[in-house]
Amino acid sequence: MKTSFPLFARLLLWFFVNLLVLIVGLLWMIHLQFGSLDNWLLPESSQAQIQAMSQTLVGNLTHSSRDDWGGELAQLSSAYKMQFALFDSRGQRIAGAEIAPPEEIRHAMMYAQPNHPPRPQPAAGPGMPPEGGPDFNPQPGELPPGDEAGRPPPPPPRGNVPAFPKSVLHSESPSAYWLLVRLPPEPFQSETPLTLAGVTPALGLSPLLFNPDPWIAVVVGIVVFSILFWLPLAKSLTRSITEMTRATESIAEGRFDVQLAGQRRDELGRLGHAINRMAARLKDFVTGQKRFLGDAAHEICSPLARMEIALGILEERADAKTQPLLRDVREEVTHMQKLANELLSFSKTSLMERRVELSSVNVAEVIESAVRLEKSGAFPIEVRVPRDLRVKGNFELLQRAAANLLRNALCYGGNGLISVEAWAEQDRIIITVSDEGPGIASGELEKIFNPFYRLDPSRTSATGGVGLGLAIVKTSVEACGGVVSATNRTPRGLEVRIRLDRTR
Repeated sequence: MKTSFPLFARLLLWFFVNLLVLIVGLLWMIHLQFGSLDNWLLPESSQAQIQAMSQTLVGNLTHSSRDDWGGELAQLSSAYKMQFALFDSRGQRIAGAEIAPPEEIRHAMMYAQPNHPPRPQPAAGPGMPPEGGPDFNPQPGELPPGDEAGRPPPPPPRGNVPAFPKSVLHSESPSAYWLLVRLPPEPFQSETPLTLAGVTPALGLSPLLFNPDPWIAVVVGIVVFSILFWLPLAKSLTRSITEMTRATESIAEGRFDVQLAGQRRDELGRLGHAINRMAARLKDFVTGQKRFLGDAAHEICSPLARMEIALGILEERADAKTQPLLRDVREEVTHMQKLANELLSFSKTSLMERRVELSSVNVAEVIESAVRLEKSGAFPIEVRVPRDLRVKGNFELLQRAAANLLRNALCYGGNGLISVEAWAEQDRIIITVSDEGPGIASGELEKIFNPFYRLDPSRTSATGGVGLGLAIVKTSVEACGGVVSATNRTPRGLEVRIRLDRTR
């Protein structure tokens, strides 16, 4: 049976599913801990770079005319691979790229968020920043405290370096990532803070935003490490199971000389030890059975020979009325002799299966010898075997196998043509014996090589032999290291195929 979903692939699939669940769980925990995108898409390195960029931009814009602001922002867009524009507190573009923020981004420009959550504000006092300073985090729809017009006060300086609140937001239509940096109004002689907005269609395109490459590298590293970590265990398990599968398949084919390595000390090692014991006991049982059949057939031959001699004497002395009865007895004795001879041949072939000496055998000579032994003038036999084909085997065993196949075709192949062919297929030689008979039911094809198996359960001389012919073919071919199988032909007929190792 062919494996549709190997165990090794199943283990790898289960591992990747487990890894995927862990990654999804990790991302969910990050979302719970850090909240929206604007809190975790700005690593420390990006925040420092944005701070430096903002300081430089504020200085350049302060010392240049408003007409030159577009050029400054264009240089910024080229340097950081984002489209930058400057907006006022109402979300109206002042200078820079022609970008149209969606409503949620325009609303956020009026309340540019810092990149960290708000912290409790101490009471105002000497040296303390006023309420609504750089750490203020107003909620949407809530105006920050300021003057009567609702304008937020400018952020107080922290030494010589003012802080620039910044955030990253994602818009759905169009799908883009927006970097918002709140600039103080004083350098621009404005009454309200300005917002520097940068937009990019995807993460990783600009060095200012979250760069997924390190994360991808980490994930790939985790996957590679996990595979290398789990691969020895998975291969060890699948290798042991594969060896046991091959061993049990050999046992099912009647080859009991299998021996699994007993190095494992787990459940698979225990199973392998049990398979070894089972193979050894089956081998002893089957060998003893075949030896018993041979011994019984050998013992039967002597009394059958004496019965045949006695029948000959009786036939000479019997009168005309007794002769038909003696002929019936002779037919039964002949049938018993044939059965004994078949048992002896089967037992001999089976017992010498592992002790036979193999050599280079010419296939054409084997087939010609078998045809001479079995050919009958009633049915034609067509032979198409090249003279240069040679196989590794034993001439006597291969001749016996071919002769039994021809005998079987002559008996059950009807009145059609019987053909014998052979050809080379890479390092194997294929030999086929086919007829034009009725064929065999598909469910019976694997059983016809079993000893004493007959399609017709009645054991009469009119319906054929004793069910050992194809069993002898199987044992003879397997003793030569080959494989035999049978298939039905189209539209009718049976083909028996023998595969043997090719030699020179």
